[in-house]
Amino acid sequence: MRNTSFALALIFATTAFGREIFIPAAYRTEITISNITTGLSATPVPTTVTLHRQDGPPLSVAMPLSPMEVITVPDALHDWFSLENASGLIRVTWDDAEARITTRARIYNVSSGGEYGQGIPGVRVNELLSDHFLPGLSGVDGNRTNVGVSNPHDQHVMFWVTLYDTSGLSRGAFATSVPPRSYVQFNDIFAHFQAGPLNAAMVRVTGTDNTLYAYASIVRNDTGDPTFVTPAR
Repeated sequence: MRNTSFALALIFATTAFGREIFIPAAYRTEITISNITTGLSATPVPTTVTLHRQDGPPLSVAMPLSPMEVITVPDALHDWFSLENASGLIRVTWDDAEARITTRARIYNVSSGGEYGQGIPGVRVNELLSDHFLPGLSGVDGNRTNVGVSNPHDQHVMFWVTLYDTSGLSRGAFATSVPPRSYVQFNDIFAHFQAGPLNAAMVRVTGTDNTLYAYASIVRNDTGDPTFVTPAR
């Protein structure tokens, strides 16, 4: 059995009308794609799944979907792209403005006790924001928190990461960027600040020149049980 070493396990799902869904981070990934377009037309919708690898050129597969058709693969990076131990950002795109394409991806770990992963809502590119607040993060009491920032655009996005304690006091900030069609992940986010680990803290991620998507995962050190944190709105 192939092993995947990562702390952040996610499920991304959405129904999109913007003709693009993106999965912010993919490792060992189960993906379900379906066409929930209703009506009399039986014409398949040409859909493309593109993996933008962290360490290689993008790879794509064509996925024509008939109305109400569902396609599921248990390990998309292996089954669709013949890759082992790869990672990247996945975009699902189509041209038909009337089509309703849905995508769900389960990114999971495998241990001696079985599989475990994490669920989050899906991401629609046309609903992205430039300012994200991730509240209730913990780096104490057996927890660690990872923060990810994903960029589905075709140009770099600069952003600031700011840490706040429970009283709303800023405990530090730094600026960096995320490459086009890629993501960056900050494992143990508190280690990136001099404030040290905090409980019930908040991280703010602010894009300075475009929209992006920020997310967090609070992970139990003893069991690996994760809690996904979506941006507050």
